[in-house]
Amino acid sequence: MRTFQHKVTINDMGAITIFGLGAFFCLWNRTNSLMVILGCLLIVVTIRAVDRAIHTSYVLTDDSALQIKTGRIGLTKRILLSEVKSVEKRPFAFHLGHYALIELMNGSVVSVQPDNVDSFLSALKKRIEKKDNEV
Repeated sequence: MRTFQHKVTINDMGAITIFGLGAFFCLWNRTNSLMVILGCLLIVVTIRAVDRAIHTSYVLTDDSALQIKTGRIGLTKRILLSEVKSVEKRPFAFHLGHYALIELMNGSVVSVQPDNVDSFLSALKKRIEKKDNEV
């Protein structure tokens, strides 16, 4: 098994900051009950965003699958390597970093943001080639 951690980008940090400031503003100016409810909702969203940014991991398992764990309270997505059609490295908007785009046989795509994209892609391609050679 090989585990890759999620890369916390400037977009993640910006979203966490905006949600946190929004919650702070709503709870500071609690003029009516709607502001309190919105503030509490923004606190939950902020906690989920922090959890997703810090605890997301990508695991290449020994049984030829990629498990995407989106935080401690998020769901785990399992992708079989035999279902992967192509894998490529793509830049973020304004070239602030890179992510890996995985295209599946059914036409859907999954984007992942591992901390070391190049190492993740080489490990994933080796596992896919190894799986293809075994079949």
